[in-house]
Amino acid sequence: MAEMFSNALAYEDMMGRWSVRLAPLLVKFAHIGDRGRILDVGCGTGSLAKILAAESSLFEIVGIDPVQAFIEYARAQFTNPRVSFERANALDLPYSQGSFDHALSMLVLMFIPEPEKAAREMLRVTRPGGTVAACTWDRVGLEMTSLFWEEALKLDPEVETRAERPRRLKEPGELAALWRATGLEHVQESTLEISTDFVSFDDYWRPFLKGVGPHGVYVADLSAEQRDTLRDAIRKRLLGDSPDGPFSLRAKALAVRGVVSGAQ
Repeated sequence: MAEMFSNALAYEDMMGRWSVRLAPLLVKFAHIGDRGRILDVGCGTGSLAKILAAESSLFEIVGIDPVQAFIEYARAQFTNPRVSFERANALDLPYSQGSFDHALSMLVLMFIPEPEKAAREMLRVTRPGGTVAACTWDRVGLEMTSLFWEEALKLDPEVETRAERPRRLKEPGELAALWRATGLEHVQESTLEISTDFVSFDDYWRPFLKGVGPHGVYVADLSAEQRDTLRDAIRKRLLGDSPDGPFSLRAKALAVRGVVSGAQ
C-alpha cells in the first residue's frame, strides 16, 4: 500500500487542506499540555508536527514515516531544531521503552495492516502517565472521498474489490476498543468535525488524477472514457445543473486518547 503514498507533493495537494484543519482539533483533544517529547507516528508531510511546533516552544517533536519522500518533504518545511523526522515503521518503532512523553497519530492507523501492533508500539515508547492519541476518518465522514466512491460504485459494481480502500477503524467505538485492548487507561473517544472550501470543480477533481491514495490509484486504472464518465457523474453530484463555482465539503474524524498506566 506504500506505493499509493509515494508522491509527497500529490499527497499534500489531495489531503493537505484537510490535515491542516484537523491537526489542531486532534492536539486539543489529546490534552498533552505544553511541554515534552512527542512522537508523531505516520507524520506524512508534517501537518501535525507543524501544529505541535506552533502550539508550544517547549515541545520536542519527532515525526516518523515509512515513505522516504514524505520524510524529505517534511524536513524541507522546518528549520526548527526542536522538530526532526526519521524514516521508520510504526510496527517496529526504533526507540526504547518510555522514550516519549506522548505519542500521536493522525489519519494513519486505518492504513496499517496490523493496527493492534502499532498501538502496542505507541504505548511501549510512551512513558507512564503519558498520552497516546490518534484519529482516523469516519467510514463516510470525508465527503470528498465518500461521494467519489458512491458515484464510482454506481458505474462499477466491482469497485469494492478493485479499490484498495481501508476497511478498519472507521466505525465509532473501534478505536476506543483498540486502545482498551492495548492496555491504555482512561480511554476516551470523540468526533472531530471540519470543513474545507473548493474554488471550483477542477480544484476538487485535479488531485484525484495524481495517483495518490486509494482513489487516485483507482482513477489511474480507468480508461480515459471511464475516467470522464466518473468525472461527469461527480460534477453533477456536486454542482447539479449550476455553473462551476466554489463549494464546501465536510469531514468527520474519530479520535481516541488514553493514558499509559504506571504513573507514580
